[in-house]
Amino acid sequence: MEDNINFFEKNYRAVVKSDEVKVYNEKSQLAIDSAISFDSEKEEFTSIDYFISAIVSEIILTMERVAKKRGEILQDIEAKVSLIIKNPMYLLNVIGFEESALIEKINIDIYLFSFLEGEELEDFLKEVLDRTLIYNSFKEKIEVNFKTVL
Repeated sequence: MEDNINFFEKNYRAVVKSDEVKVYNEKSQLAIDSAISFDSEKEEFTSIDYFISAIVSEIILTMERVAKKRGEILQDIEAKVSLIIKNPMYLLNVIGFEESALIEKINIDIYLFSFLEGEELEDFLKEVLDRTLIYNSFKEKIEVNFKTVL
């Protein structure tokens, strides 16, 4: 890739060690032992857990950054995420399920308290989503609902 102000390249390295994939960036690493788990007792994050965490945390962190830039107050931010996977039995190698699994939809409900109302709130939330890299890259599959609370 050419050196250009319109592009940023970040590199990672992944290595298999002891039944885990260790993913490294320049300074740190994390270990992942499965792509997805259907076991509700599993404590360790899977690849899909990190993916969902990245999406929702980026939106919330962007909300805070945009609010700070605008001098707005946001409080009590909380989110609920629902992941819908099409053809999950394929991932479990169940005989008779031959169509690949895929993410059908990610529903994100973000609850927040703000003094913004009406068009000001709409403009703020539009700017938040416009400045959110992961959401913009996958927005055909992601539905975000902002809900103000009193």
